[in-house]
Amino acid sequence: MPHHVVDIWWSDLRVMDRGLLPFLDPVEAARAAGLEGAADLGRFVVGAVLLRVAVGRTTGRDPWSVAVDRTCDDCGRPHGRPAVEGVHVSVAHAGPLVLVATAAGPVGVDVESARRGPDVAEWVRQEAAFKAHGSRDGDGLHVQPLVTPLPGHAAALALTRPGEVVVHDPDESSAALAAARGQAPRSAR
Repeated sequence: MPHHVVDIWWSDLRVMDRGLLPFLDPVEAARAAGLEGAADLGRFVVGAVLLRVAVGRTTGRDPWSVAVDRTCDDCGRPHGRPAVEGVHVSVAHAGPLVLVATAAGPVGVDVESARRGPDVAEWVRQEAAFKAHGSRDGDGLHVQPLVTPLPGHAAALALTRPGEVVVHDPDESSAALAAARGQAPRSAR
């Protein structure tokens, strides 16, 4: 893990193309096949692939070897909060935006459209806190707003300890995705 506390990776639906589908694991591919809307599919696929790329960048591992467990804590089905061995992760998306965080300790992120209402800033704070430690109150967490790359959205980050945050903008995320695609096993390309 780098010396800083968390990496934030912003992306958006502009990077979505069906060429990313082979980079999903079988469980993710089945989930993607069940999504009806193009935007829902795009957010899920970009989030899943960017998660692997972000973990690869954070840990030095091959992103295509990163196993993501999405087992739901409540029902055991594969639609829960993503978990990766050796690093804490969080994924959120709203509208065209996709947000991925990697951290040394528990982390939560959330992003929402400002059209959600006047309480959107508080909502994303509570959701980020819930993703970080299972409670919306934020007690014991450092919760801070994030600047979004697209106006009209609010985002928040929740960490167990404050520290340096490195933000990767959509252009950097796009370049990282392209580089990772070029290094993928031939069978995935």
